[in-house]
Amino acid sequence: MNHNTEQKIVTVLGAGNMGTALAQVLAENGHRVHLWSWNEDVLPLQQIKKYQENKKYLPGVKLSYRIIPEENIVDALCGSEVVFFVVPVFTMKHTIAFASRNIEHDAILANVSKGIHPHTLEPVTTIMSRYVRQKLQKNIVSISGPAVAEQMVHRHHTAMNIASKNKKAIKLVKRVMENSYIHLVPTSDVIGVEVAGSFKNVYAIAMGICDGLDIALNTKAALVVRSVDEISDLIQAMGGKCQTAYGLAGLGDLIGTGLAKESRNRQFGECLAKGFSTDKSCQRIGQTIEGISSSESLMKLARRHKLDLPFAQVIFDIVHKKTKAKKAMMDFLAQVDF
Repeated sequence: MNHNTEQKIVTVLGAGNMGTALAQVLAENGHRVHLWSWNEDVLPLQQIKKYQENKKYLPGVKLSYRIIPEENIVDALCGSEVVFFVVPVFTMKHTIAFASRNIEHDAILANVSKGIHPHTLEPVTTIMSRYVRQKLQKNIVSISGPAVAEQMVHRHHTAMNIASKNKKAIKLVKRVMENSYIHLVPTSDVIGVEVAGSFKNVYAIAMGICDGLDIALNTKAALVVRSVDEISDLIQAMGGKCQTAYGLAGLGDLIGTGLAKESRNRQFGECLAKGFSTDKSCQRIGQTIEGISSSESLMKLARRHKLDLPFAQVIFDIVHKKTKAKKAMMDFLAQVDF
């Protein structure tokens, strides 16, 4: 337990593996945690109530009694000082609109969902600020970095970026969330953190393709550098700081997602390399592969900002245009200038 903090009421919206892992960290820090999920997915809440375990998303982890599953969003938000949003990007608009009228007037809103809206191409924090009261707009922070849920709940050291222009909001979230194994590194570059967090999934697919094709680590390492360079170019074009791409939210998260055995985006890439179609690969993984829609958003933003992102283009062609992974990758390696 983190003895530096006084107990607070905090809310986690989203009871998937990351939402549950985050709830466990906050509960172990001594806080009362209200955990909520959409009514199409209340099974995790019911399982936590009954077994103190989210068998659906985080099996085998005994959860803290300080985690209170709440099916009603009004109850979930009641008295909460920090609200963590851990829902898929495509449900964020709906979730924030649904939650906003019940959020306490001075609460901090922490976005843990990584991604850019597939249609509007807006970062999550932009969507959030449109749907909350004006007073809350300055209270939005974004958390992103290499964090595998299963590793967090087993107390492996995890460091992430926390981004906001509001230093007080950053301070409160750090106080609630940090402990001996969770570290948050502040930055004011919100757009950089959001862009990096969103698009590392695309390049993680490429790392999986490398694994499926038995491409050597020398080559993969060079491709990691190439990936981060392309993310950096986009961040700069969108008004962020290019060095954010080389920190925790960019390079750190790409290594975490691109090289982790359990990463869905990486596994998906491996399936593609073995000749399975995008649909078949998705069926084999059986969970959301964020990099699929992100690769589309990435190419749209590249066009909007007149950027040449050749590696992103290769991944897009393999995922969306049925280009054979082996041929596309070998052609790219033959002509890329590292």
